[in-house]
Amino acid sequence: MLPTRDCESDEGSAIPVLHRRALNGPSMSVSRVLYDGRAFGFAPILPRDDAYFMSVKLRPMSSGRMWLGNRAVTNPQVPVRLHAICFAHLSDEPHCELFEPFDIVRFNLPRFALKQVIDDSGARQIEELRCPTPGTVDPIIGHLAACLLPALEQPDGACPLFIDAITRSITTHLLRTYGSVKLGDAPSRRGGLASWQEKRVRELIDTHLDGSLTVPMLANECGMSVGHFSHAFKQQTGQSPYQFLIAQRLLRAKALMLTTQLSLAEIALACGFAAQAHFNRRFLTSNGMSPGAWRRAAR
Repeated sequence: MLPTRDCESDEGSAIPVLHRRALNGPSMSVSRVLYDGRAFGFAPILPRDDAYFMSVKLRPMSSGRMWLGNRAVTNPQVPVRLHAICFAHLSDEPHCELFEPFDIVRFNLPRFALKQVIDDSGARQIEELRCPTPGTVDPIIGHLAACLLPALEQPDGACPLFIDAITRSITTHLLRTYGSVKLGDAPSRRGGLASWQEKRVRELIDTHLDGSLTVPMLANECGMSVGHFSHAFKQQTGQSPYQFLIAQRLLRAKALMLTTQLSLAEIALACGFAAQAHFNRRFLTSNGMSPGAWRRAAR
């Protein structure tokens, strides 16, 4: 998934302005939309497409209205709760009217991308997803959407492997929950990677600790589909590609702490972490002590 950014700023103005952040990719596009004013009004009707639209509320609202075409599907007297979702196919022309401040993460999921995930898993294809009643609370979608907020805020520094992991988790949850798709392991895909495939992937990740690789890139190098590769990689290593990337970053950081006089901030950047604080959190979780404490003890 390739990060992009589209943001309007209200600096120097008392007029409420809509703020947007976006991450766009071939399998899913994600955007965060914030508004601190009142009576925003009608959101535009999205163009028809063979895709699903989903929004999740990161802030509860006392009211709001949603339509599918000309048919009202919500009661404006019923509050909209935290992590409430609106989920519909774009052929149904979903649109809404908002009366108060909001914080919403929106997803656009092309049907072909959902079918590809099903094919990759070896599961049986379905005709369509069951769209739940607008306002249904889905805390899993809400928390996964919240995981994307740092990437939406700073898309230029977002790690594609991390975005791949979160968006794939969202897709898997939707297919299982609203499509009853049994995403089990196909019999022909129970093994791990071949020796040459594992060696190639390790080399690529080791030389791209900045996280610029994506799962589709790694799968392509191995001549595998994304779903087949993701399963085989986890079978081989016990980790997802993103977890493996973090582990390799931490190994590199340990080597630098032992063999150089670089500061922890310099080591964090050299190993692909966005900042020293990110490095500190990951190191503490993995090793049970801070990088500074580990460096002193190791020396």
